[in-house]
Amino acid sequence: MPVLLIVCAASFLTFLDVSVVNIAFPSISSSFAGTPESTLTWVVSGYSVTFAAGLAPAGRLADVIGRGRLFLIGLGAFVLTSAACAFAPTAELLIGARLLQGAAAAVVVPASVGLLLGVVEPAKRAGAIGAWTATNGLGAVLGPVFGGLLVDQLGWPSIFIINIPIGLLLVAIGLGLVPLDRPALRGPLPDALGAILFATGIGALVAAITRGQDWSWTSPLTISLLLGGLALAAVSLLRAAYHPSPAVNLDLWRIGLFARTSIASALIGLALFAHMLMGPIFLAAIWHYSVLKASFVLTIAAVTAMISSILVGRIGTPHNAGRLSALGALIFSAGAALLGTHLLDATDRLWSVWAPAAAISGLGIGLAFAALGIASAAAIPEEKFAAGLGMTFTVRQVGGALGIAVLAAIISANGANLLEAVHELYRFEAVVLLLAAPLCLTLKPARLTKPVAVAWIRGPAQGS
Repeated sequence: MPVLLIVCAASFLTFLDVSVVNIAFPSISSSFAGTPESTLTWVVSGYSVTFAAGLAPAGRLADVIGRGRLFLIGLGAFVLTSAACAFAPTAELLIGARLLQGAAAAVVVPASVGLLLGVVEPAKRAGAIGAWTATNGLGAVLGPVFGGLLVDQLGWPSIFIINIPIGLLLVAIGLGLVPLDRPALRGPLPDALGAILFATGIGALVAAITRGQDWSWTSPLTISLLLGGLALAAVSLLRAAYHPSPAVNLDLWRIGLFARTSIASALIGLALFAHMLMGPIFLAAIWHYSVLKASFVLTIAAVTAMISSILVGRIGTPHNAGRLSALGALIFSAGAALLGTHLLDATDRLWSVWAPAAAISGLGIGLAFAALGIASAAAIPEEKFAAGLGMTFTVRQVGGALGIAVLAAIISANGANLLEAVHELYRFEAVVLLLAAPLCLTLKPARLTKPVAVAWIRGPAQGS
């Protein structure tokens, strides 16, 4: 359906920009040679910080003012901030534009999936989630490939310029196809101060976790961000508990299925983010692959993840989503465990070791996240789709930030022995995924929660 294509394409762009800058960073660094690298790395990490910070408040806002409206507003903002990134004359303005681009992406993602679930008939929602998950994963993993090609041929601004015509086309088409109706149960606007407190707190926490290794975990900056972020997040949640229109809907956490799904997403997200970052490091530093060759090698997992995501869309239901996500976690764990053995060493064994392990990992990733999407949707009342999914994505991003911090800590602890750090990291991933699998098995909607979370999935004819 047209809305599915628009939503998937827009989300693809936002997830593409999570990873596309990694490959362009050396070129960006050369363009702003007078800027310290420690400052310039915010071009990479700033997007992730504001992306994580804005997801939950943006989802809540989408449910109040209309998902279609906020989706198009967010997509338009993403186009404008992409242009600001492409033509930024200084490093400081580029960093600022990336922070704003991440915030725009945080608006697009929960509004898009909330919009999608609202317009797709119940019987087809699992397939829509599978397709949406597949395109997001593909965007994140293909970022280095597209980035490498664009930077090599056209220079680093092209990775942002490419968003402009595609984004404008999607907005133009979306104005005619995306429903702009206001919610039937529209309430007051969410608490603005609470949203600012929550976004700032989450942003500070993610910044401290992802950059703590670089800054030193005992530095005043890291400690201030950790403590300040925790304090602001706590105040925002306390405020949400008593505010008539909270920025963060705490009622969702009283739904056991939602809470368990979010925690499972965080655990698997922790493994995934570390996995995605370690792959390029290993291929470049140990096997000495060029950036472009490494990027193409990394698409092995992307392809199998896309295949398994689409499969889950065909066979997944709220009642088997837990088993499918557990199976995905176990398969992902097996792929990581294989990479954690000494079969992976300094000798280039692309087709005998890396490719099979990557294919296995990708299958598990696609199964796990597509099934978790189905479980999440089953746990959330229809009028709170965007808010609930925004919160789930926030938790996943925080888990991913922890994964990046673990990776940095393991590399630092192993000093010059990078290969041992690679093995240790992949073994750590395998253990985390084994811990996530039993939790995934509990992700089945209870019959007694049908009026809140399940009836809309079965459809009107079966919901009574």
